[in-house]
Amino acid sequence: MGLMLFNALKKDKQLVHYLFALFCGSLCMVGAQKLSASSVGGYQYLIGLFTCATCNVSWLIARALFRENKPISRRHIVFAATIAGLIMFNQTWHYLVSFDPQPLPTSDIMWRLKQGVNEVTMLLSSSILVLSFWEAIRGYSEKTVSQKMQSVIFASAWFLAVFNASVLPKLMFSKTEIELYNPIIITSSALLIVLAMQTLMFLQARDKNSQGIKNEGDTVSIFNDIEITENTNKHEQIDVAPELIDGIDQLINKQQLFLQTNLKISDFAQVLQVPEYKISRAIRYHYKVANFNLFINQYRVKYAQVLLASEDAKGWSILSIALESGFSSLATFNRVFKSIVGEIPNEYRKQSSNHPNIRGRELVD
Repeated sequence: MGLMLFNALKKDKQLVHYLFALFCGSLCMVGAQKLSASSVGGYQYLIGLFTCATCNVSWLIARALFRENKPISRRHIVFAATIAGLIMFNQTWHYLVSFDPQPLPTSDIMWRLKQGVNEVTMLLSSSILVLSFWEAIRGYSEKTVSQKMQSVIFASAWFLAVFNASVLPKLMFSKTEIELYNPIIITSSALLIVLAMQTLMFLQARDKNSQGIKNEGDTVSIFNDIEITENTNKHEQIDVAPELIDGIDQLINKQQLFLQTNLKISDFAQVLQVPEYKISRAIRYHYKVANFNLFINQYRVKYAQVLLASEDAKGWSILSIALESGFSSLATFNRVFKSIVGEIPNEYRKQSSNHPNIRGRELVD
C-alpha cells in the first residue's frame, strides 16, 4: 500500500509509475480477499472484482521497464483488458453462485461457459507470465552492464515468485497445509515481485540522473574545446567524418530513434560504434546544437507539433502525445516544448485548430 501511494503521488510520474500503482492496488485487493474470505463469505468475490490487474498489468510494467521505443500500444492494452474482463467474469460468477447455485434456468450451459472461461483465463495468464519473464531476458547480450543487472534482478525475482507460489508448496506441504498457508505464500511471492519492480524503477531513475550529469559535463568539455579552437584559429573548421553524419541522420530520420524514452548518447555510440565524444562533437559543430539532449528534444518537439496539429490525433491527450513523441513525463514535455516553441503544447494545439496553416510551421535549426 505504501509503495502504491508513493508512486501514485510522485510528482514527475511516468507511465510505469501509473501502472505500478495500479498493480499494487490490485495486489492489496488480492490480500484483502484472501484474508476476509472466511468472514465475509460470498462478498469476497465483490472484492475479487478489483483483483483484475495483477499478472496482466505486471506484463505491461515489464514492457515499460525493458522497452524504450513505444513499449505499450493499444493492442497490448486490449490484451491486458481482455484478461481483466475474464477475471471479473469469473469473480461475478462465483458471487452469484455463492447465493444461488442455480442462478439461471439454463445453468448447464452457463456451467460449461464458466468452465471454458476458466480454461481460457488460465491459458492467457500462463502466457502472460512467460511474456513478462521474456521481457527481462530479451536481447540480454546487447544490453549494458546496468541493464543486464536489472534484467537479472527482475527475471530472478519473477522465477522465484512463481516457484514459491506454485511448486514449492506442493513439495513441502499437504493440501490442508497449503490452504492454511496460502495467504502467506501468495503475499510473499507478490512482495518479491513488487520489490524487484520498485528496485528497477529506482535504478533506472538513478541511471537517468547520472546520464544527465554526464551530458552536462560533455557540454562543458565541448565549450572548452570551442574556446581553445577559437583562440588558436578563429577560421579553423572541425572536420566531422561524413559517415558519422550519415549514421546519425539514419538513426534520426529513418529509424526515428528520438522517439525512444530515456535515450542516451551512449545508445548512439553503441549503435554507430564510435566514442561518445565524437557524437558530441558532430552535434555541436555539424548540427550547430549545444548538446545531445537539446538535439534529441528538438526532433521530439517537431514530431509533437505534427501530432498536435493533426486531425487524426485530435482526440489524443497531451500526455499521450508526450509519450508518443519520446518524452518520459508530461512535466518534462511541457517544459521542453515551451523552451523551444515559446508556448505550452495545449496553447499550440488551440492555435493550430484556429489557424490550420500552422501545421506547416517547422523548427528553425
